[in-house]
Amino acid sequence: MSDERFPLISILIPNYNYVWYVATAVDSALAQTYPNIEVVVSDNCSTDGAWELLNEKYGADPRVRLYQNERNVGMAANFDRLLGYARGTYLMCLSSDDFLFPDHLTLLEAQLAKDPAIDVAWCTAYFADDDGRVFSMRQLAGQFPADYVDARDELVENFTTVCPVCFPCALFKSETLLEPGMCGEADNGQDARDWEVIIRLALAGKKFAYVARPTMAIRLHADQFSGDAYHRSGRNVLDYAAYVKRYMDHPEFVRRMRGRERGVAQFLDEMVAIGASHNGGVSPFDAEQHAGFTALGATLRERAAVYAPALVRESKVSVVIQHAGVPYPLLRALDSVAAQTTTNWEIVLVDHSPISVESLVQGHAAAERISYLRLPQQSTAATMRNLGLRMIRGEYVAFLEPDDLFAPDHLARAIDAIAEHGAKVASATARLVLERTNGTANVVETLGQVVPFGGDAESVGLLPIANSVPLSSLVFYRGLVDDVGRFDESFGLLEDWDYVLRLALSTPIVTTGVMTADITGRLGLFSQRLGVLVPHYLATLDRIYAKHAVDPALAERRAAHRREVAAVLAVAKDWIGEPRGLGAFLCSLAGRTAFAAAAG
Repeated sequence: MSDERFPLISILIPNYNYVWYVATAVDSALAQTYPNIEVVVSDNCSTDGAWELLNEKYGADPRVRLYQNERNVGMAANFDRLLGYARGTYLMCLSSDDFLFPDHLTLLEAQLAKDPAIDVAWCTAYFADDDGRVFSMRQLAGQFPADYVDARDELVENFTTVCPVCFPCALFKSETLLEPGMCGEADNGQDARDWEVIIRLALAGKKFAYVARPTMAIRLHADQFSGDAYHRSGRNVLDYAAYVKRYMDHPEFVRRMRGRERGVAQFLDEMVAIGASHNGGVSPFDAEQHAGFTALGATLRERAAVYAPALVRESKVSVVIQHAGVPYPLLRALDSVAAQTTTNWEIVLVDHSPISVESLVQGHAAAERISYLRLPQQSTAATMRNLGLRMIRGEYVAFLEPDDLFAPDHLARAIDAIAEHGAKVASATARLVLERTNGTANVVETLGQVVPFGGDAESVGLLPIANSVPLSSLVFYRGLVDDVGRFDESFGLLEDWDYVLRLALSTPIVTTGVMTADITGRLGLFSQRLGVLVPHYLATLDRIYAKHAVDPALAERRAAHRREVAAVLAVAKDWIGEPRGLGAFLCSLAGRTAFAAAAG
């Protein structure tokens, strides 16, 4: 019996000639632990006995409503009819060849119930063979490795990665799908209509929650509509290109994809290349189609090349923080962002610390402006920063280490410099603040400071030699991400220097001339990543040098810097335990030899 204390969920099952599968789909829907469901099946004039089977097995079940169309109306129209039959507060569309595991709806409905602002909850899935045997998990580039609630812009993901939200994996608010125009225009000439619906939801600003757990199975078989033949024929690429053309002039696409158009073009190129790989190197596209792809990519790249730095004053800045340590320094860093004199900012926090800070973040004064992702295990800083880049909604990006701080005018000064110079990257002057903690880092004593420590014009010139510009001192245009790429995840250390250097090689870095970033060094490097990775520093320095070749004059300066770094690493254990030695050690790594010499 249904428990009407819970919102009704309508499980919509479109069917056509899937007599071998449809009963498994209906049975899996009826086996849900969620206590209030209805199963609605619309048969599209099956000729294989499926309609007779459905009536025989479920005709007397009050939880099941069966409909058959007077003629085959096509897949899209059949889906529309199901929407009209549904009575539930929530809706899901289950393909008749797929099946659910018992807790699927319970898990997803809980996401919608705990946050009324969420419109869609979705999960990942298993893959099963023709006989329903699970053999792997659905893992696409658009999926995150952890649960999230409204932590990213789904529009960006749907135009720069493989379509991540599979319809049978999702539970929707009924008013969300039934909103006028959301599922309209049933025959646009594309096959992947569910993909287009997700794009429309994203354009409309609907909010998504994700559960990184498979609770249903997608069956892969020869007769599957969106299976191997769909990709081998290249219809997936044709669908994607059609969606780009259809929506690239939509005001929300123009606003939210500004600076990301090159990434859309690159993804189109990748899909075209994969289309050929699916056919043994033979492209499934004719000359006219290839010309269309080329023209579309050129238009996107032309848009990406247009840069309007004056808009920086109207643009949002996304401050990305990857957190792997103890809570107190992070909360202090969050406070420094919340205190900014410019108000158009958001915080993107990727947490992979041993102690979850989710509750602390929820209680922070800036909680409503923080997108939070909690990883179940620690990873590299590069990987976490790349996840952060996928979560940003701002046109400009800043990174803040949880040990570091922004002065209240930090973002405003960077914005002013970008607007004044027409630049894409601005750097603030930084200072090194030396601290002692009580062993838990929640009581801090300031011991001294070194100014300037980095970010000034001299430090920018040192970048090919040393890690002279702290990542926390920069604000840059998000369009650069598609130019320079993402953080190199093969680095466990100095990936920040590698990234800043790549930015500098891509475009001039202008300096604000104002000291608005504090870089923290704690005695003993307590709870700081460098303290653990000191033994790997020299080898990583060599990798940076090998990756970024320089002329002979700079090579000589590199050799001198390497000798100095080797010398201070040899005495690091003795130096980092007292203030002046710690300052000298960190300044040497940053190429500031004068302070190190004085400390000697």
